[in-house]
Amino acid sequence: MKFTINWVLPLITVLSLGLFAHGEPNSEVMPESAADCPVSHESCEFYRCMSKQQPCGKKGYWKGFGIPYCELFVKDEHKFSQDSQIWLQEVRFCLQVRLRETADGLRCAQIKQKAIQDHVSCYVDTGFCQLSFPEQFKIMWYLKGALRDINTWREADLLRRACQRPYLP
Repeated sequence: MKFTINWVLPLITVLSLGLFAHGEPNSEVMPESAADCPVSHESCEFYRCMSKQQPCGKKGYWKGFGIPYCELFVKDEHKFSQDSQIWLQEVRFCLQVRLRETADGLRCAQIKQKAIQDHVSCYVDTGFCQLSFPEQFKIMWYLKGALRDINTWREADLLRRACQRPYLP
């Protein structure tokens, strides 16, 4: 255990300081307004539009997280309960609206950070905590690939605390 703590804490510190680059063109600023991209309860067009306005590469938020997870949930929405289907539509809209309100002028790394931060408040504001535990778990299971990023772990912990459920990932 001592060996693990000796290398894990410095690794977490380095990652949280953003010392590992993700190959994103972080110096690029959006050429157009995010307001030009349409938000929707049912589609992921907002993310595709933003990825054209702000090309942040494969590992940037638009192509590395926003588009793939949005499309996954749209494609599999019918596999969720009625309550979760409504929640998925509402949270999709919330995430797009919040990013559209704040994305103008942000660099790629800032967009990714802002988007990840918005997830907890959008999840809570749209009723994630009121969904049944099996449905919450199913949603989190769909997001398991995102757990490669330490920031996602932090946000998952904040969501767990917001919902006051001790065993949510």
